[in-house]
Amino acid sequence: MTIIDTPRLRLRPWGDTDAPALFELARHPRIGMLCGWKPYKHIDDAHEALSTFLAAPDSYAVTLASTGELVGSIALRIDTDSPEASVADIGYWIGAPYWGNGYATEAGNAIIDRARELGVSTIILKYFDGNDASRRVSEKLGFTWQSREEDVEYPLIGKRLTVHRTELALAAP
Repeated sequence: MTIIDTPRLRLRPWGDTDAPALFELARHPRIGMLCGWKPYKHIDDAHEALSTFLAAPDSYAVTLASTGELVGSIALRIDTDSPEASVADIGYWIGAPYWGNGYATEAGNAIIDRARELGVSTIILKYFDGNDASRRVSEKLGFTWQSREEDVEYPLIGKRLTVHRTELALAAP
């Protein structure tokens, strides 16, 4: 799998040894709720994530380039049902101790470059109403607001939320 380096970060594949650090960050009560999943309660939650959705192609551990310390997660999910597989979405989170450092924007720019390499023409980024940090990240990355969907059910957290959809059109290579 691809490793992506930025000035301060390394985006790399997840590994089984990431479970303890992943658990420590993902057990924070706000992280999962901002992403649509429950905060981790047991180390087994981290192991399950590592063997399922974090094992997907183009799912990356976001680490500090200087130390290798885990700071979050970012993934590019290409819609294979799209006629040309040219539409993708990104999902990300940064651990609470690392908020406010611009890591989501830096990782987001790197994943946008990766999407261009893969021939993606449109990237979708969604965030919940009230998640001003993700709204700001989407704006810094150049996404434009497209729509708002109310009363969307998120069964993992037992809530219905309003979701904002933003899009970024990538120039043809």
